Amino acid sequence: MSLSVSLVYRKARPDDWKGILELYNSLSDDDLYLRFFTFHKLTEEEARKIADTKEHYTVIAEINGKIVGEASIYFDGEFAVVVHPDYRRLGIGTELVKRLIEFAKKNGIKKVRFYTLPENYPMIKIGKKLGFKIIEREDEVYAYLDLTNENVILEKT
Repeated sequence: MSLSVSLVYRKARPDDWKGILELYNSLSDDDLYLRFFTFHKLTEEEARKIADTKEHYTVIAEINGKIVGEASIYFDGEFAVVVHPDYRRLGIGTELVKRLIEFAKKNGIKKVRFYTLPENYPMIKIGKKLGFKIIEREDEVYAYLDLTNENVILEKT
């Protein structure tokens, strides 16, 4: 028996809010804390804002029509990424960040950055893999990538 899996990356649409809410509802309290720096359940209104890309750009990852990842970047370059617990360690988070970087480059954003907690090893690993400068502080990690350098490499080998 063979399983057919269709993984698609695309720009979010306003009607994606329900799938985004389902994605966030799949997260543990610890996952939510890593994403928001507080224990915070996403509301319908917040899911609608993520899906409505007037103030930011959101790309989603879908497997067979189910939203399994979401990454949003604001026009000041700050971004965040979420991947469903069942679909981690498959490269989805890395691919979402690459797509945000490409969007940023095409739209004149000079530097992309993220903040995370020191225990968010997967996000820190993605940053290192993609060439981000990582600054570790006592209670948070700040990472940035300068896009003014023409030689920005999207993946270190």
